[in-house]
Amino acid sequence: MKIKDNAFYPITEVQRIVNWSSRKLQRYAKKNNLQIIDNRYIFKGYEVKKIIIENDNNASIRLKDATQKEMFSLMNIEKLKKELENLKKENAELKTQLKEDIPHQDKLKKAIQLITIEAIEKGWTHKVFTENEYQDLIGTISEVEFQTEQVQYLRTRVEKQDLILNQLVKQVSERNYIEAKEKGLD
Repeated sequence: MKIKDNAFYPITEVQRIVNWSSRKLQRYAKKNNLQIIDNRYIFKGYEVKKIIIENDNNASIRLKDATQKEMFSLMNIEKLKKELENLKKENAELKTQLKEDIPHQDKLKKAIQLITIEAIEKGWTHKVFTENEYQDLIGTISEVEFQTEQVQYLRTRVEKQDLILNQLVKQVSERNYIEAKEKGLD
């Protein structure tokens, strides 16, 4: 479409030409003090050309910025990969140094050996447990203690019931004896 510099264009037509929203065109018109006819902004041809040129410049600048950002991010990725590799190497070196530099590790090994030797002399055995196995073992021990208490409680209860039953048997036999005497069945 050929745009004439001195021709007048309404917002709807300019919108089709420059591919902007009508609201954006209204803001542009207000900002640049364009002519208002019948409460509508009217664009002259040279103003439409100016918008097209600005739009093309902005698009090329955005494209240039995007490619620069992409190149910068690729360079950053490479730098970050190299830095990550260096950090991994440093971490491995520090781990080995840490394993070597533990002063109490030898003392701990000697203490374990002494305890093991003493246990062997006394006829004891050592068992090594994982954390889960240890927790299961502690749980089992606490259950056994609880069950032992329950058994003791039930034992005393049965003994009391036995005592009460013996008293009842004694009372019933005394009553039977008294009733037999009264009837003369002796």
